[in-house]
Amino acid sequence: MSSNKDYEFNEKIHSILLNPYLSQESFEHNINLIKKYNIKNISTSLNFLSYLKDNFPSPNIKIKTLISYPFGDLPNNFIQELIHYAKDAGSEGIEYTPKFFTLSNNKDEEFARDIENVSKLNLPITLIFNKRELSNEIFTKAINISLELGIKNFQFGDGFGKYLRAYEITEIMHLLGKDNFIKIVGGIKTIANVKEALEAGADCVGTSFYHDIFQELKNK
Repeated sequence: MSSNKDYEFNEKIHSILLNPYLSQESFEHNINLIKKYNIKNISTSLNFLSYLKDNFPSPNIKIKTLISYPFGDLPNNFIQELIHYAKDAGSEGIEYTPKFFTLSNNKDEEFARDIENVSKLNLPITLIFNKRELSNEIFTKAINISLELGIKNFQFGDGFGKYLRAYEITEIMHLLGKDNFIKIVGGIKTIANVKEALEAGADCVGTSFYHDIFQELKNK
């Protein structure tokens, strides 16, 4: 296995800040930790977006906003308004859960049209897939449609359940090819989890346990 120095962990580990129950004190603590570890990418909700932009005005810190997460249940006109709001508030990208239910109803065009509408709103888009919650048929169809639409950024895992193992990431890599950006999310709590994902081909991981991971890295 490669050494820890093989990876710039502050680039490879993306902070996830979503917990709606955070107190002001806890929120500020997370801000300080992100600064301490020089983390370059943050995924957050609309609730926290403006506060994060106030604390991280530098363009070197990329803040992306989750829309229609985790259920993909918002009507299209609401989604467009929320994305416009996120853009105006300074979001550098959107992480979006598409409407997989349409595929199970054989409404492939509706699935594609939804993604197209989000893609036209002039913010980079990352599509979120929970591989374990989809049948192989629906998962493969969703990936193929996304690729045909020119989607390049993909997140696998939605923060619920155990982390994806190396063989699962390898399967995803074979389906996607090498020209796409892959982020792995969910159950990533240790350096071993991070390295397994990266060595399997992921470009980065997202986790709310970044403090534990960096502390483990420091102790090693």
